[in-house]
Amino acid sequence: MSTSEGNAVLVNSLSSSLRSTLNGLDTAPGLIRRVLEEASWRNFTTPRGEFIEHETFESFITAAPTAGLGKSLEEVVRVIGDDNEILALLANEIGVTVDSLKELGGAPKLNRPVELDAREFGSYARSGGWIFGLMVARSVTPGSDRNRASHSAGGGPSIEPKVSARQFALLAGTTAARVMRFYRAWERAAEAGLVPGAATLHPGQNIELPASDEWAEYFTKYEQSTDRREGIAQQAEAAGTSYTEAVKVAKNPAAMRTAILGDHKTADAARRALMDRLEDDIELQAAMARTIAKAPELRKAVTTESKKSEQIEYVRRVAVEGRVKTPAGEILEVPPALKATAQQHFTMLETGDENIPPESVTEAYEAVQHLITETIEGDPEIQLRERRARLYSRLQRAAKAFEDVDPDELASLHEPDIVTVLQKLQQAIASCLESASGGSDRPTLRAVGEM
Repeated sequence: MSTSEGNAVLVNSLSSSLRSTLNGLDTAPGLIRRVLEEASWRNFTTPRGEFIEHETFESFITAAPTAGLGKSLEEVVRVIGDDNEILALLANEIGVTVDSLKELGGAPKLNRPVELDAREFGSYARSGGWIFGLMVARSVTPGSDRNRASHSAGGGPSIEPKVSARQFALLAGTTAARVMRFYRAWERAAEAGLVPGAATLHPGQNIELPASDEWAEYFTKYEQSTDRREGIAQQAEAAGTSYTEAVKVAKNPAAMRTAILGDHKTADAARRALMDRLEDDIELQAAMARTIAKAPELRKAVTTESKKSEQIEYVRRVAVEGRVKTPAGEILEVPPALKATAQQHFTMLETGDENIPPESVTEAYEAVQHLITETIEGDPEIQLRERRARLYSRLQRAAKAFEDVDPDELASLHEPDIVTVLQKLQQAIASCLESASGGSDRPTLRAVGEM
């Protein structure tokens, strides 16, 4: 695909596949390959008509939908899995080795100062202290899952890049939450004038540190908190919102419930937050499943949305892959005109809007299905293969069902009605054999009663 409109179909398809919980893992790797091979990520038009350009593949990955995928590099590598060919394409695009992608779970191979800091931090993180705060402050830039280049204070040449808290934690063998506790403690000390701000430091840099007993004032007082508060602090850091305000909301569940019940925007924000949390919270998943199972109206809504998703995926496969499975299970390459029509329908559906009316989806699905039916009916050879495949499938199912009948059980029952059914079955098989062989000679069948 060479045009921005053509690129859009592939990019939107990849974004949709990554969001899918049903078939994303099956289709996404192949789509990532095509996006890399065809460089579709460099420029495309969003479903809202915005023209997007990216200079780096990393910016395409991390940019919010629909300008990008809204994912981290680690997440994309996990989706690719152990497909070395696709990993090689990705590594070549971002300028790292395949081994570094595998080793760091998608993070590019890091420079020596950062590696040393991360490993030492992992060994002694529990002890606390200024030196560990310095390791984090000079090596970490929070809020990003990709490397950021640092520059000298005098605007000189680029120096060693910092990394995200997640990448640093991966190297240290600890958690991003622990890394951020040290980072925030350092920044509070910087606000008090005891140390330079983290943004002014670079990996490997050493400075004169305050007295060791002063560290507790900035670390223990603020950071020895409950897991609940730490979780709120993490999310506030990532979202750029106020930790204090978030804690206030958490302290008043009744007020939060009232706001959700009384305000549509608040309810929508709560819904989005729950969906973000569902991926990692198994208990919440089970609770939501129980709630849906007990509410008929929710079960109906889930069925409707599932059907809508399946229909969108059907149109997407025709539009992007140019292939379709016939009712008998045969995979066909669709004609160019049919594929172009499917692409038009898919572009209209892939707007990023979750509230697409089911009628619009059904209309697009039925339009594409109608064209496919016309294509099949217009080709006698395909029709013949379809008839043959359907008949063969039915015969196989019938044979399998009959094979499951135990002759010893029949012998122990001596039921006349069963004998009658078997005799009718034998007559039906004889008739089918005669039709299939065109009346030619065939082996003589014994009557069931003669067994």
